[in-house]
This record gives sequence, C-alpha cells and structure tokens, in this order.
Amino acid sequence: RAALARALLRARPVLLLDEPFAALGPALKVEMLALVAEIAGETGAMVLMVTHDPQDARRLGGETVLVAGGEALPPRETGALFADPPQALRDYLG
Repeated sequence: RAALARALLRARPVLLLDEPFAALGPALKVEMLALVAEIAGETGAMVLMVTHDPQDARRLGGETVLVAGGEALPPRETGALFADPPQALRDYLG
C-alpha cells in the first residue's frame, strides 16, 4: 500500500492544509486563498483542505467531503453541495 501511495503522490502533488486560514485577517486570507488556487493551478496539485469555514471551501471549489456526526458523506461538487445542502450542512450554516 505504501508503494502505491508513493507512486500516486509522484504522479500528482498534493497540498495538505489543516485550517490554513483560521488565524488570518480578512485581507491576508483572501490573498492566501488566491495563492493556494494559483499554486494548485500551476502545478496540477490536488488540494486536500480541512476547514470549518464554508466560504473557504466555496472559494477553492472542486469537490467537497462533508464530515458530520463523525461520518464522511460522499464527495460532491462544491457548488452543488451548497446549492442543495444536506441537513447537516443546513444545520451548521443556520
């Protein structure tokens, strides 16, 4: 399994981000989101980001996996997820 993971990672870089914008002010947050999107676009990297901020997920687009009640729901296109959110996301958003 480790060899397969190494081979897959060599084929496409992955940016692993855990709440990367949580402590940033609004202006720097926008700048850093743009930088991550630019890096991903230029390198073809996949971005795997953990966030509690729905706007961060929306800005980076792609697919989103919602984790609610300790369970991961199937991945969905981010725009579609927010256009027709499951109950757990509606509850979170208020």
